[in-house]
Amino acid sequence: MELTGKTLGIFGLGRIGFSLARRCKAAYGMKILYHNRTRNLEAEQALGASFVEFDDLLAQSDILSVHCALTPDTRQVFNRAAFRKMKPSALFINTARGPVHHEGDLIEALREGRIRGAGLDVTDPEPMRPDNPLLSMENACVLPHVGSATVEARTRMSVLAAMNIIEFYRTGKVPHIVNPEVLNP
Repeated sequence: MELTGKTLGIFGLGRIGFSLARRCKAAYGMKILYHNRTRNLEAEQALGASFVEFDDLLAQSDILSVHCALTPDTRQVFNRAAFRKMKPSALFINTARGPVHHEGDLIEALREGRIRGAGLDVTDPEPMRPDNPLLSMENACVLPHVGSATVEARTRMSVLAAMNIIEFYRTGKVPHIVNPEVLNP
């Protein structure tokens, strides 16, 4: 599939989704649509991204990339009904969490040609069973969730963790916190 001029849909336009959108806009001139809990005004201004309802994201995206947190609201949000609303030519990419998509419904959508293909960095369950049909499907690409397994990435992670610990003991604050709701000031 040629990416130039295609529509990239992003479900969960946070830091990682924004980084992907910026690259796709710059390299391929892709139109950026997104669905989020809240609007991302920075992405709208910097990238011309458009906030759309979930059903519109499904219907209009040529490539739909998932970057959301796993919550009760996002668990299996990509299910049979969602895949049926997507273009038959669409690609579904999940690099967030496996349970965001319903794996049986995804397999069905791929087998029936309801979507063109899927790229998965995460599965449900993890690890996959060796006989999982996704592993032998020509329109599915499954990779291990090891994008951060470089020496440089692990070194940066270690430095951030050490900085968090030091700052917590110095000030009671954690500068690089993912889930601030668990920290009682």
